Amino acid sequence: PMPAERLAVMTSAGEVQSVQCGSNRASYRYVLRMPRVRRWSPDDLVWLAEDDYLYTEKSLSSLVAAATALPAVDYFTLYSTLRFSSTTTRRRPMIHRDGGSHSHAPVVDGVTWARAATTTSTFGLRVGTLLEDELLLRSIPFVGGAFDRATCLTLQGFQPFRLAELSGEPPAFAPPPPAARIARRVVLSGLRTTLNAVALARPERLRRTMLVPEPSMATHMELGEALVPGHDWAVEAEAVQAWLQARRPGPLETPLLGAIATASGTQRSSTMHGPSTMHRPSVA
Repeated sequence: PMPAERLAVMTSAGEVQSVQCGSNRASYRYVLRMPRVRRWSPDDLVWLAEDDYLYTEKSLSSLVAAATALPAVDYFTLYSTLRFSSTTTRRRPMIHRDGGSHSHAPVVDGVTWARAATTTSTFGLRVGTLLEDELLLRSIPFVGGAFDRATCLTLQGFQPFRLAELSGEPPAFAPPPPAARIARRVVLSGLRTTLNAVALARPERLRRTMLVPEPSMATHMELGEALVPGHDWAVEAEAVQAWLQARRPGPLETPLLGAIATASGTQRSSTMHGPSTMHRPSVA
């Protein structure tokens, strides 16, 4: 069960909806249905958030400002250092770590927004876009592996899997029996081949664009390369901890400086109405 103090913080920000999904994939797919089922406005901005991220103070307000100023952009993320190379083609996307040169990138309120090649399952989009992409977004998690990467590439009209990747990655744990292994390879090959075809067949009007601030304004809370450059994340964690302490006197359940090296995967969603008002239905 969700600790009472944590639930109280969530409730203070908006409606909280508890679900029993059983897995990251199931909760992610559940959240993707909410805008349609609850008839949210097509102009609302939805933020899908895994729970193992640290945000800078102005990250979400910058996101809303960018979405308001750039209505033609479909997807936004606050975390990505991966960019398309100049040699990229739709059949063979070439991705590299950001080099920091964005001469043609839009700037909103002093924040540069570069095109992101891929991100994780933490991103934002308008409800109208989500309704158009819902079937695809809810289907891609079944392709296995890093489905978030496959999602980003497919949405932008790039082939997500190369020939050598069609049958899937080796199992992370003990290998299954030969028959199960063969069946898995056959199923994944079919799913991934189909997704490649879907990506390449997307008409130009449905080839989405995803932007990310440079530098990123959020980070995956794992040590090493997952901590994106551009911020002193220990200082950011201390600021969040002080903010929490001011709102709720007493010891914190888990100090953020200790939690920054951990990761989990519960999905939450929120909608942002306009540049200043936020309504956050959260799935816990």
